[in-house]
Amino acid sequence: MAAKEKYSTSKGRKKRDKKHSGEAQKSTQVELNEPKSPATIAQELEDVLHSLFVDARSRKHEFITVEHLLVGLLNESTAKKALLACNANLDELKSRVSVFIDENTSTLADQAEQGTLPTLGFQRVIQRAILYVQTSGRKVVHGADCLVAIFGEKDSHAVYFLHQQGVTRFDVQNFLAHGVHKSAAGKDRYSGQKRDLFEPNLGQTLKNFAIDAARSYAPEKKGAAAQPKLFISYSHNDTGCLERLLVHLKPLERSNTVVCWSDTRIRTGDKWRAELKKNLDDAVIAILLISADFLASDFIVNNELPPLLIKADHSGLRILPVILKPCGFRRDPILSTFQAANDPGRPLLGLSPIEQEALYDKIAEEVMREVNLRRA
Repeated sequence: MAAKEKYSTSKGRKKRDKKHSGEAQKSTQVELNEPKSPATIAQELEDVLHSLFVDARSRKHEFITVEHLLVGLLNESTAKKALLACNANLDELKSRVSVFIDENTSTLADQAEQGTLPTLGFQRVIQRAILYVQTSGRKVVHGADCLVAIFGEKDSHAVYFLHQQGVTRFDVQNFLAHGVHKSAAGKDRYSGQKRDLFEPNLGQTLKNFAIDAARSYAPEKKGAAAQPKLFISYSHNDTGCLERLLVHLKPLERSNTVVCWSDTRIRTGDKWRAELKKNLDDAVIAILLISADFLASDFIVNNELPPLLIKADHSGLRILPVILKPCGFRRDPILSTFQAANDPGRPLLGLSPIEQEALYDKIAEEVMREVNLRRA
């Protein structure tokens, strides 16, 4: 949703957009942790990355992978401290990952013109780490941020080797945010002091995300479970697709299976930023109606996607992209990691009317299946 068109109702759309634009320019407080400037790579981490590439080239590795990155982070101070706090055996971890790299990494021919290239997984980890830092209100990316981001590559051998050491994403985040060490018996113990590795204040947002991640896995102790909330992110240029999707989702709402939320529910006079944040926080499923307008929207990229992506990594939010029109979805290094409801080569609006209805029905079926899995 383009920033200038966001959160408007039919009558007050232009007036509200103008007002919100002015407020955004005057505001000195960043809401929803929208970054003011891009994060930078810490010098120590930059040196580690440079050494990784130099070493990979010298060994004629065709690709530099997430596993290469994990080995490099064992020499970076913040990542090393976090792993030690999680009781990882660094020598054993390095040995196992190094053996895996040696046995499974393809090498370049002597006359090959192509140099060593980073895999898409490697690139996603770096970009995800930058995203974490920006949303936590910090400005510098450290090795520990990359360590957290590695867990987003759920099918990678790097995550497998970390799990072999008993290291989980939550263990790392719990240490970074609260200084909680993992005991040898597998139980957490408090170190007695907060230990923020990067700055005097790590950033309240990262701490809140860690707390929310823990709560999201905790069972309800009493009372009936609240209806799962579905958040729909879209560009106002694609309102017609939203409206048709809501028709197919209506039976699920009527049966109290799920609550569907989009900005169309914001009423004149509502505090739209607070409403947006509340519904982002409550969502367990997110449908992204993706088009070129969606990908071009600064508002979506800066305000909606960061909390959704972080919640997907931290607490299992289900993200379901729906490709509406030909666009750069496949070229997006982060969004393209999520399985779309339809083939990006056959966008929804390129289908026949009957095929479009079938796709909308498939989406509704997928939402119901996800809700049932969470209730099982």
